[in-house]
Amino acid sequence: MTSDPVVPHLTVRQLLEVPRFHLRLVAGEGGLDRTIRWAHSTELLDPGPYLRGGEIVLTVGASLRDPGACAAFAESVKAGRACAIGYGVGDVTAEVPEALREVCDRIGLPLAEVPAEVPFLSFTEWFAERLAFTRDERHEREETGRLLRMIQQGHASAEVLRERIDDAGLDPAALLVIAMDGVEEALPGVLGLDGDMALLVTNDAHAWSEPAGVGSAGSLDHLPVSLAESLTALDAARHAGGVVHASDLATFQALLGRLDHDQLAPFLEQIARPLNEYDSAHGTRLTETLRTFLDMGGAVGATSRALFLHPNTLRHRLARIESLTGRDPLRFEDRVALAIAVWATR
Repeated sequence: MTSDPVVPHLTVRQLLEVPRFHLRLVAGEGGLDRTIRWAHSTELLDPGPYLRGGEIVLTVGASLRDPGACAAFAESVKAGRACAIGYGVGDVTAEVPEALREVCDRIGLPLAEVPAEVPFLSFTEWFAERLAFTRDERHEREETGRLLRMIQQGHASAEVLRERIDDAGLDPAALLVIAMDGVEEALPGVLGLDGDMALLVTNDAHAWSEPAGVGSAGSLDHLPVSLAESLTALDAARHAGGVVHASDLATFQALLGRLDHDQLAPFLEQIARPLNEYDSAHGTRLTETLRTFLDMGGAVGATSRALFLHPNTLRHRLARIESLTGRDPLRFEDRVALAIAVWATR
């Protein structure tokens, strides 16, 4: 098995950094972030029909005798959706032809010089090793994901993960779970896959890929709690974007953020709409008054001062709000419903 770093989605840029190949980029820098999956060697002038996409096309340039041939070859490689060209020097030419460099720069196709001592076969062997390793790694991650789901559902103890946690060198006294939608980069910890979702058991609360939900840290016994928090936080992050931590969940705003449109619709229809329609029809400011009243914690005096109103005028407006919505702003439970309507309108 190769000792070179293995990443889930290899880019041309990352292939250039693999030590064993000693590749040197000579053209096409703009295409370095393309994903590459395989290597294909050929001396055909028109290899495009034989490509599946995502290859580095390796050649020693036997057919590239003039600028026209170089252009035709590079255009065919690009049409075949390959990611790059690797030109082996020392066999036909001592360096990469200038004409090939020019066309690759023009069409944005990375062109790398392959040293004479690096056989093309080593590329296909490396990709095959990498593919096998990736498949084994994915199987391990899917198994970890299955165990995490069993823990979350109460069908298994967090102890089932102890060996994996020890092997990863994690501190068992400060474990937390991060739930993410997809992971491209390597992250520190034990990674489980559950469909398109990734669940990372780690000590690093910053090891995430957005959107993400971060559970609280604790011992191995705390792991089910952290897992549940991370899943709830991920759901909130999917709505709001970014990263949501467990500490963000126990707030009124976070609770409302987890409500979907159908759950919010009654508050909009029964409370927000009547107030907005009344304001539009009569030129009043009931919605603004309610928002300020809620911001002031339901205090009549503070709200009156903030709106420059006499307290009796404010009470009159609050009574109008009650008559339109059926909710009394002075009653706590009704004030919560009014707050939800105001938040949903925002």
